[in-house]
Amino acid sequence: MITNSEIYIIGLAILIFLIITFLFIRKITNNGKLKLKIESIPETSVKNSDHEKEDNQHSINVSKETSKEQELVIFNLISMDKSMFDIDQIYGYLLNYGAKNINNYFTFYQDDNEEKFRVLNALEPGTFEADTKTFAIAVVCDLYNVKDPLNTVKQMIDFAVNFSENFYATLCDQERTPITKQMISHIESRSQDIARIKQLNNVV
Repeated sequence: MITNSEIYIIGLAILIFLIITFLFIRKITNNGKLKLKIESIPETSVKNSDHEKEDNQHSINVSKETSKEQELVIFNLISMDKSMFDIDQIYGYLLNYGAKNINNYFTFYQDDNEEKFRVLNALEPGTFEADTKTFAIAVVCDLYNVKDPLNTVKQMIDFAVNFSENFYATLCDQERTPITKQMISHIESRSQDIARIKQLNNVV
């Protein structure tokens, strides 16, 4: 008959065996673990990367340097019934109004021969030829390129209104949406802002 002491000895032996087995298995698994291999980055790759960054920065700087402030005001004058304007009447009207024909578009100048605004064919290719057929013309100005932006805008509006009355055209914005008094007020306000900016730039 097995005594209690023998049972304890057998249990202790089994426990020791399990501990030894666990430690042995753990050692084997640790030896078989994957090791992370860290490779150094070749210097050429680093240099190429640096050069790429410099090239990118250079291209950004160039684009900034070559960029020019521009604020276009565009009025479209569109025939009410989409019928074609008489090109001979257009020529006569613009020349009598004081415009000059330059490269088949018309330009209005200041007294000192600086450009105020242009009148273009609003349809492709944008010029007026002897056989041009168009139902829309565009009055265009870059406010940063004129001495008096506000006065130029008022002159453009006067011309556009006069033209629309003579040729039965609708005065529209650059999206060819009929223009409102609020839109005109906004354009005039913007032209005043640009005039101030130009004055500040001249002072600086």
